Amino acid sequence: MNFPLSHISSLCKYTGISFTAGAITHGFFSGERAIWTAAFGIIIFLVGGILEKIANPDKDHSWTDVLAIGIVASIGLGFFTGGLQHFPDSPARSAWVVPVGFAMSLLAMYLMEGKGKIKIKGVLIYGGISLALVIAASLYALSYFNQHGGDGHIHDHAAQTQVIVPSVKEIRIDVDDTMRFSPATWEAQAGEPIRIILVNKGKVDHELVIGTEKEIIAHAKEMASPSAKGHHHTNEISAKPGQQAELVWTFKKPGQYAMACFEPGHYEAGMKGFINVVAH
Repeated sequence: MNFPLSHISSLCKYTGISFTAGAITHGFFSGERAIWTAAFGIIIFLVGGILEKIANPDKDHSWTDVLAIGIVASIGLGFFTGGLQHFPDSPARSAWVVPVGFAMSLLAMYLMEGKGKIKIKGVLIYGGISLALVIAASLYALSYFNQHGGDGHIHDHAAQTQVIVPSVKEIRIDVDDTMRFSPATWEAQAGEPIRIILVNKGKVDHELVIGTEKEIIAHAKEMASPSAKGHHHTNEISAKPGQQAELVWTFKKPGQYAMACFEPGHYEAGMKGFINVVAH
C-alpha cells in the first residue's frame, strides 16, 4: 500500500463528493454554475478512484469499476448528502433527491465491493428495508417543512403581515414553478404607496425582492456565494406553495427598478423582472 497516494486519493474522493453535494445544495437543477461544479466534483472523485487503484494494486477492481461505478457513486453520494443539507430550503426536491442518492450509493457499493462476495438476497433485504426507511423519513420531512417552513433564508416576517392602508394602489404578481413573475414588468409612481401582493401558485417556495438594478445584481452575487446564509431586509416578501404575502412599498425616486427571487437557483433560471417608476 502506498500511504501518501492513498491519502491523496481519499482527499480527492471526499472533495469530489463535497463539490457534487454543494452543487445540489445551491441549485444543481437550474444554475449553470452549479452544473459545472457537479461535473468538476465527479471528475475529482474519479481521479481519487484512479489514485486509489494505483496505490492499492492488490485490489481486484477493474478500470471499468473505478470509472463507470465511480460516476454512479459520486453522483449518488452527492445527491444524498446535498439533499440532506438542502431539505429545509427545498423539501419538494430533496424528498426525491435523497432516496435516489441513497439507492445509487447502495448500487455502487454492491457493484464495487460486494458483487460475487456476498449473497444478493441479503443485499436485497437490506436495500429494500433501508430504502423504505429513507423514503418514509423523506416524506415525513417533506410534510414537516411544508407545514412549518424553516428555509435557509431569513426573511423579514414583519414585512409580510397585512398592512391596512386606505386608498393604496395594488399590484398582484403571480408566481409558479416556471420561474417567472407575472407580470414581469409594471409601472409605479414615485412617492405613491403600493401594496404588492405575491401569489404563489407553484409547488416550491418563492420570494420577491425589490431594489435598484445595482442592488439586485449585488444581492445575486452575495447569494451565489457558498458562505451565503440568507438575507434579512424589509424590501422582500416570500410565499409558500398555495399562499400569498403582501408588502406595502413606496418608491422614493423615478427610475428603473428590478425585482428578483433568490430562492436557490430561481434567479439564475430567469426569475426576475423590472419596475418603471415615473415621476408623480
